[in-house]
Amino acid sequence: MVKCEKCGFDNPSNVKFCGNCGARLSVTAITPKFEGLALLHITGSAYLIISLIFNALVQASLIFLIPYIISALLGLYAGYEFYIGKVSKYLKFVSALAIILGLVSTFLLFWIGLGVRGVIGPAWVIFLINAWMLWKERARL
Repeated sequence: MVKCEKCGFDNPSNVKFCGNCGARLSVTAITPKFEGLALLHITGSAYLIISLIFNALVQASLIFLIPYIISALLGLYAGYEFYIGKVSKYLKFVSALAIILGLVSTFLLFWIGLGVRGVIGPAWVIFLINAWMLWKERARL
């Protein structure tokens, strides 16, 4: 339904003029929002930040520390931009980079068995699902 700005009458969404007063109806363009993709980015980033705070192995090793920090920051940025509906090629690149860094670093930590206990676990699944969602939504981006 489209509400007429002049008289307030509710018109069907497929008409161009108000059925009550005849005024031209303005159709506002709806920008798509990607809440699911945004929340996956924010969840992955939150996981990486928690790991940075509580896991001494991640803090001590540059192999994990640098990708965790970069992926967390890029993931928070991409999550925010996707949430507000801003989409660009640059954002797709940032999103893919955050996913790749997060996936590789968390999977490597999980694969070598250093993170079986404590806060480190199969977080790579979050980034794998995030990559799948980005791939699935690529036509809308």
